[in-house]
Amino acid sequence: MTLIPNRVTVGDSEEVGILIGGEVVAGSGPEEKLLSRTDGSVLAVLRSAGPADVRAAYQTAAEAAPRWAGLGPAARAEVLHRAAALFRSRAGELAPVMSADMGKPVSEAKVEVAKGAAVLDYYAELGYRRLGATYRTDFDEDIFTVIEPLGTVALITPWNFPFTIPIRKLSAALAAGNAVVFKPSTNAGITGMLIAATLLDAGLEPGALSAAVGRSSVIEKELLEAPELDGVSLTGSYEAAVAIRRRLRMEVPFQAELGGKNTLVVWADADLDKAIAIIGASSFRNNGQICTAAGRVLVHDAVYDRLLERLSDQVEGMADADGPDELGILVSDRESERIEEYVIAAADQAEQVVRPSGWREGRFAPALLVEPEPGPLTTEEIFGPVVTYERVRDIDEAVDKANATAFGLTSGIVTADIAVARRFWQGSRAGTVKVNSPLTGVPFHVPFEGYGHSGAGWAEGGESSLDFFTRTKTVYVRS
Repeated sequence: MTLIPNRVTVGDSEEVGILIGGEVVAGSGPEEKLLSRTDGSVLAVLRSAGPADVRAAYQTAAEAAPRWAGLGPAARAEVLHRAAALFRSRAGELAPVMSADMGKPVSEAKVEVAKGAAVLDYYAELGYRRLGATYRTDFDEDIFTVIEPLGTVALITPWNFPFTIPIRKLSAALAAGNAVVFKPSTNAGITGMLIAATLLDAGLEPGALSAAVGRSSVIEKELLEAPELDGVSLTGSYEAAVAIRRRLRMEVPFQAELGGKNTLVVWADADLDKAIAIIGASSFRNNGQICTAAGRVLVHDAVYDRLLERLSDQVEGMADADGPDELGILVSDRESERIEEYVIAAADQAEQVVRPSGWREGRFAPALLVEPEPGPLTTEEIFGPVVTYERVRDIDEAVDKANATAFGLTSGIVTADIAVARRFWQGSRAGTVKVNSPLTGVPFHVPFEGYGHSGAGWAEGGESSLDFFTRTKTVYVRS
């Protein structure tokens, strides 16, 4: 069994296990081959987690949690800072593994590692600032609050940002003094293991972090019904959140950052060069596999035809060649087939389908769906490089259409008219609204929360994440 964090690749003659109590072990769950998205080769054989492994992970976490919390914020900060430095030094090795793991370009993977390292440094420092408060009363007593970690938490993360999303949760949870049972997506299982192993290399308390790489269908009960479990943070789908909440005890706090059917409005006065750039960054980056991606573009009648011509030319000119504009590869053939079903449906449900031609086998060509019928194409999260294009005539129509979905994660508008922008952000039922800015990209120090099917519980980002991973004890003292 080998798992070496600074190794560029692992081969099909080797196995990747799970991490429990500071040790890499063979999981007792199903064995499966992890295939490279870049060339289809076998990256490694995963010995995935089984129910007994998850139980062991919780037991070691519960034992380690008091020791890790007892170190205090300064000692915990030193570990997180060392981890940030290690990740920066290993970015050249981590990025190709991440690319092979789930398909994003190596250049984007390197950026993801750099951002993740910055997040570690941020929460290392923020951990110092979780101070309690003191209160005066009319009685002869002192009252103060103490901020304490939840204890042992489960972190469940997706494959689309296999480094920054786990690091955002891990940084906040560990900085607050929690022990963690970490379940990365099996579609990014090697990346998840490398994250966990590197944190241990940085001096993290053994047992304070276990990585249970395995199928939810195999380990869900043990992961969510453990008596040691004190909190769950998920980034994933609405369906996954519903299933998780049904299993949790009433007193277990639950933080869920979910998907979105996000709308970008281009107004009559918009600079079309700016609008094209914003649509490109909002809709096609990371192959559209971003929860904040703009899957729906609403365009004012005054610029509708001009923008459609330019956007169609841009989509038709997209290439699948390597380079700075590379979209990468969708995470799996299964996902490609699922997304293609939406494009096939658009042949009958939209006025026009615009796609580039000549793409290599295994690469998913992006699609622009012009004037689709109201329905799944306009209300469901497609989670790929597929964008609808629709006409609007006034701001009320734009707001109504943007809100005509169960999701409420992000929305945006491109306009120079502040009154129009204000009407849009006030009417938009979304947790994040952007004006003249791409919908993708959320700074790690800013609260990030979804409405409706896009989120539940506490916001993520900045101090909001620490609010979730801590609880407040109030102490009354009389002499």
